[in-house]
Amino acid sequence: MKAKWLLFPLAVLTVAAAVYGGYIRTTLTDCTVGEHWADDFVVAEMPELGLNIVERMREYLPSAPYILRVEVLGGLEMSAGEGQQKVKVCHVYQGRGVEVGEEFYLYHSAWWASFHREKSLGRGYVNILQVGREYLVFLTGEIDTLNSPLPVYRCMEGVALSEDSWVDFMAPVFCYDHIDNMAVPVTGQWGSGVLYAQVRDNEFFGATDKLIEAWEQMKEEFLQMYPR
Repeated sequence: MKAKWLLFPLAVLTVAAAVYGGYIRTTLTDCTVGEHWADDFVVAEMPELGLNIVERMREYLPSAPYILRVEVLGGLEMSAGEGQQKVKVCHVYQGRGVEVGEEFYLYHSAWWASFHREKSLGRGYVNILQVGREYLVFLTGEIDTLNSPLPVYRCMEGVALSEDSWVDFMAPVFCYDHIDNMAVPVTGQWGSGVLYAQVRDNEFFGATDKLIEAWEQMKEEFLQMYPR
């Protein structure tokens, strides 16, 4: 009997934690509802030094464990400040264990949002994926998560060049449709970022025309390598 009474408070705490977690998930997701909810958030732009990163991505992304074409099924969902989007597999170019028609959440550790007074949005220099459009994505594989209704797959976020050298990639997701990109100079008013409203129509966030041109060329090469 004593064991039962000891287990009862634990069960109550477990249920309470689950309810609270669901509340937090719902509350943060609700903050992303509406067409222009992020307009007054600050988002970082990649400076021109990103030209070197483009070359690394061009070299290493084709070796990603998973290369897929996916359709975006849902908008940005937030949980504990981190973002993910629901997608469906349309074609598997590389990787085992993933089937056409399978649905999962696409995740990148640089996709986050801070809802504090100085609101900021992390995107890995690539815009929120547009619902209904198809994207070429490069992934490392499924990650362990708690209380997720679907599997969660992580983008290939970088590469280790040596034991003590790591290069971060821009988020390796590329829309199959053409989307115009406009360079917005960083003024320093928001550090190294700009207001999301200034770049909301972009696919890629680059601070210079030269960098945007390099990124778009890389995208075109990948879309030719993995056509739909």
